[in-house]
Amino acid sequence: MSENSKYKGIFGIPATPFNDDETLDIYSLEKVLDFTLNNGCHGVVMPVMASEYQSLTDEEKRIIFKTTIKIIDNKIPTVAGVTGVSDTHSIELAKYAEDVGFDSVITMPPHSMQPSSSQLRDFFSKLDDAINIPIWIQNHPKGFPLSSDQLIDLCNSFENVSLIKEETAYAGQMITKLIDGDGEKNIKSIMGGMGCMHLIFEYKRGATGNMPASHYGDILSKIWNLLESGDEKQAVEMHNRMIPLINFEMIYGASAFKEILVARKIIKSSTTRSPGFRPFDGYDFSELQKLMKTIEDLFDWR
Repeated sequence: MSENSKYKGIFGIPATPFNDDETLDIYSLEKVLDFTLNNGCHGVVMPVMASEYQSLTDEEKRIIFKTTIKIIDNKIPTVAGVTGVSDTHSIELAKYAEDVGFDSVITMPPHSMQPSSSQLRDFFSKLDDAINIPIWIQNHPKGFPLSSDQLIDLCNSFENVSLIKEETAYAGQMITKLIDGDGEKNIKSIMGGMGCMHLIFEYKRGATGNMPASHYGDILSKIWNLLESGDEKQAVEMHNRMIPLINFEMIYGASAFKEILVARKIIKSSTTRSPGFRPFDGYDFSELQKLMKTIEDLFDWR
């Protein structure tokens, strides 16, 4: 792997805020983007799975793209989520993202139908031809997971395809296989996912960062900075304190991200799009409050 220092660290994924009637909340969108920018995140990714991208219209995605560029204002790298239902859909989103100023795009293979190996290559070939900015492959079990050999082949074959978000099962082993197998050094960054659950292990294997939801970006970026400074002991201690909350979030997904952002006074409503994620009940609220109290001393943003 030939590291690109631009794509390194914690790249936060803002939740997409909705009003109670499920319309896009622009005011809260600007606030959560500003929060992601100023809470220590090293980059921003929007909109992807943690942003409920699958529930957004293309017009809403274009609004989110433009708003992201306006708020981030070239201060940290920007990654546009362009996963679509077809090759044409993803490519049109990617071209728009490049036009408004994104630094790179991230996509899973189009997911309306199971693509063959040749169709996967055709998709990334067409996307590579269509834009002139780096392309991330999101390797996720909900898409069409690729092997390490397939990922390396794509990065060797297409100039802009050079970045990977790896979050399939046994992601740590995949990261090692990708680094060891990248003889031509065409992979520029490999980041993990899963809300930084395995951040320490991934870092030790050579991962260049992680893309978690950004509601705890201040804490997660501190953990990364400790690892980079060589203070593994403190990084592990801080990460261990986060594990109960990360486990809790894994159950509820975007509902949990948004309840935390509401509690931190970043967005107004925890509404998710219908048909959406399971809302909290009274016990969930109580449990979240208890868990947040255990790490409140780690918050930089208050």
